[in-house]
Amino acid sequence: MARKKRKTTKKLPKKREKKTRIKNKLFFISTFLILLFLGFGYYNIALKTKDNLVTKKSDFKNQKSTKALMDKMEKMLKEEGSRLKKEKNKEVPVKKLTLKKTVDKNITKTKIEKKETKQNNLSEIHDYEKSQKYTKVKEKVIKKAKNYRGKPKLAIIIDDVSFLYQVEQIQKIPYKVTPSFFPPTKVHPNTIKLSHKFKFAMIHLPLEAVGYMHPEPQTLLVSSSKKEIQDRIDEIKREFPQIHYYNNHTGSKFTSNLRDMRYLISYMNSKNLHFVDSRTTAATKAGEVCKALHIRLLSRDVFLDNIAKRKEIIEQLKKAVKIAKKSGYAIAIGHPHKNTLKTLIEAKPYLKGVEMVYVNEL
Repeated sequence: MARKKRKTTKKLPKKREKKTRIKNKLFFISTFLILLFLGFGYYNIALKTKDNLVTKKSDFKNQKSTKALMDKMEKMLKEEGSRLKKEKNKEVPVKKLTLKKTVDKNITKTKIEKKETKQNNLSEIHDYEKSQKYTKVKEKVIKKAKNYRGKPKLAIIIDDVSFLYQVEQIQKIPYKVTPSFFPPTKVHPNTIKLSHKFKFAMIHLPLEAVGYMHPEPQTLLVSSSKKEIQDRIDEIKREFPQIHYYNNHTGSKFTSNLRDMRYLISYMNSKNLHFVDSRTTAATKAGEVCKALHIRLLSRDVFLDNIAKRKEIIEQLKKAVKIAKKSGYAIAIGHPHKNTLKTLIEAKPYLKGVEMVYVNEL
């Protein structure tokens, strides 16, 4: 019995030991695989992190270098600009504060010019509309003698011309138009020089209006004396010796005054100057004065841009062409609005059957 017991005690440990070994092997293998997998994952994450850091560093370096390059270019441009200014003016370099003041003045001047241009471009229209309210006289159709042979003639006047950018747009119009320039003032000092850019031009003579609130400097008033009127005409004639045709800027109050119109037209006639009536009021006395002096009067037939939209401007242009074909000639007045000038540049298709002329060719 004792021997049998020994045999059983010897066999049992061997089986357990074998099972234990197998379990241990499996445990080690699985642990190794897990650790290997975790290590591989960690290695990938580390690589990505490193790549991101390198990318960020390179981006930062690129941004830094680009900014440095831009700063350098800006500095070079400033230096070149100041050098050119010095060469142009041949003066001592101006301090920064002075430069700022100069820029501010230029900006203010540009704003004033734009505001003044906007006001002037609406001046005749406002004057005409107000004069229609204040006066009881109805608008009359101008009777014209049909003394023309060949094509009927149409003259287009562009009022309120004051600045170079307006002149440049008018020069793009591919047919004859007549610019009418303001006498020079502080706001538009270059009108004398600009008038020489055209073969034919007019003077836009400021006269007193019924209700216009932004009159030009040295506007002739109903209260102006005969001498004041004559002196003003003499002054403008000296400034623009090549120009012989004048039309009124606003003027509903002045042109409806018989005494003042006699002074003005009779004196202009003695100086070989011609008055063209913009007809800013139905009560104008220009026709009566010219008839008494046996002078032929030219008057506006149509305002092109009472409504400064392309469709309405084209309709008014068609109306002017119709009047020209019926009466032999017509005068249309427009203003240097952006829409007006752009429409006139493209308006040739609407001008068939009429000859485009300057005012002095009528």
